[in-house]
Amino acid sequence: RGLFNLDRSQPAGLIKPGEEKFIVSSPWPDVVVPEVNLADFVWENVEHHAANDALVCGMSGRSYSYAVAHSVSKKFGSALLRMGAKKGDVIGMVLPNIPEFPLVFLGAAGVNVSVTTMNPTYRPEELAKQLENSGAKYIVTLSMFLQNVKQACDIYGKMEKIIIIGEEKAPDGCESFLQMIHGEDGSLYGLDKSCDPHTDIVALPYSSGTTGPPKGVCLSHYNLVANIEQTLAPGIMPIVEYKDCGVQETNLAVLPFFHIYAMCLVMLFNLRAGHKLVTLPKFEPESFLKALVTHKPTFLNLVPPLVSFLATNPAVKPSHLSSVTFVTGGAAPFGPALIEQFMEKIQPNVIAFREGFGMTECSPLCHIQPAEGAVLGACGCPTPNTIAKIVDLETGEALGPGEQGELCVSGPQVMMGYYNNQSATEKTVVDGWLMTGDIAIYDETKQFTIVDRLKELIKVKGLQVAPSELEDLIRRHSGVLDVAVVGVPDERAGELPRAYVVRKNRNVSEQSIIDYVAERVSAHKKLGAGVMFVETLPKNQTGKVLRRELKAQVFKGSFGY
Repeated sequence: RGLFNLDRSQPAGLIKPGEEKFIVSSPWPDVVVPEVNLADFVWENVEHHAANDALVCGMSGRSYSYAVAHSVSKKFGSALLRMGAKKGDVIGMVLPNIPEFPLVFLGAAGVNVSVTTMNPTYRPEELAKQLENSGAKYIVTLSMFLQNVKQACDIYGKMEKIIIIGEEKAPDGCESFLQMIHGEDGSLYGLDKSCDPHTDIVALPYSSGTTGPPKGVCLSHYNLVANIEQTLAPGIMPIVEYKDCGVQETNLAVLPFFHIYAMCLVMLFNLRAGHKLVTLPKFEPESFLKALVTHKPTFLNLVPPLVSFLATNPAVKPSHLSSVTFVTGGAAPFGPALIEQFMEKIQPNVIAFREGFGMTECSPLCHIQPAEGAVLGACGCPTPNTIAKIVDLETGEALGPGEQGELCVSGPQVMMGYYNNQSATEKTVVDGWLMTGDIAIYDETKQFTIVDRLKELIKVKGLQVAPSELEDLIRRHSGVLDVAVVGVPDERAGELPRAYVVRKNRNVSEQSIIDYVAERVSAHKKLGAGVMFVETLPKNQTGKVLRRELKAQVFKGSFGY
């Protein structure tokens, strides 16, 4: 298969002579990927469920029907053009999960304005750096974040308009979202039909930065449309589009929309499918449990910290999850121990827990567990229209089942590249293959398991130690709530593993954990750098442990207690 295919729905990865037997294809049939603007795709079937709730605020209860949501989104896009925005301009979003988030996102997408999403908890300097890199001309936020946003815009110096949601009258120097859509007839929306789904950037999220500085990831309309279609393919998830059955699923959206996982697989996926999307601005145990009872979600997208909360917190009863029939998880490895704890607590209510794998650079989903025969702790098989391979870390040669190496994927969901960063793009997308930077292995059933991040592997006397392997083991210790493992520099060994542990109580000793591990692993995997007890672990919004922050604390004495 050549590097460039006429059929862009097919993987573009170059398959070298002799590699064919090591290329793993999807077990699911290919899907047809429409070549359309993302907003047109998401709203395509809106007439089938126009009167149904599309978006509900889990805090206030305010809601938008599909008809109103579609109308408001188009009005915002039209108002953006009336304000002076042009195709190819970038709008920044500094928002938590609120019903207006997708309306702004899709309104901009529908008029070919690119969206870069930002973490609302960022400091002004962090916001300014992303604004500078993306070249954003407009920014949308709430009044509670306005001070930070204004400081960021002052640092950046090139912001044309700040748009505020939730205020009838915007503060000086800002525009009101409500005033923009009030009296707007939407007539400018849809006039420009020049969108090229393959080359126009619709979303510019920034990679998580767990192993280095964040980079702008250029996702085309086609990338995101492809990933939604791949996820909606028959047999992938035990849920259906509203137009197919007339039953409306409900999803509780607590994972942040500014991150690619929730952006595509929660926000866009659910709106395309005609589901009800209940938004929560952030995770708080009380509001989360209240929303479970009030809104009775039928399926949930979770990350390890949420699964841990549901599995271990005594306040969470099986009755809280009685409406849920399906759970999917991603963003970071769960580990068999955590999944077993979760399933033990919630069965028989939930009929399926399906883990997947992806990254911002592939829109994000590239692997998901099959409905039958899923391997516990594995991330599953390539999604439709996707191929994968494992390559040797030294030689780059494709490897067979049971051999560890770097996971490489190819498919229509793979990014266009990094924004204004050709050198990073060329290192990451090689001959049409996305080099994920993840160490993985696949078995005879063609199911993949992520072993660890390439840059997070600990090297002890030249032997590789996977932090996630030790973390999963330590979580089974009766006194451990949470754990992260990093490598600590050592003169003799190069590096030694150290565990940062959140313990259940102060009776749990460092030595008990060291001994627990030593009894169960080979010598080079022992906790040679000991255990540090901490109150919390540094994580990003989707629950991924920021190991580089932990490593930075190795040289400081103030982190543990």
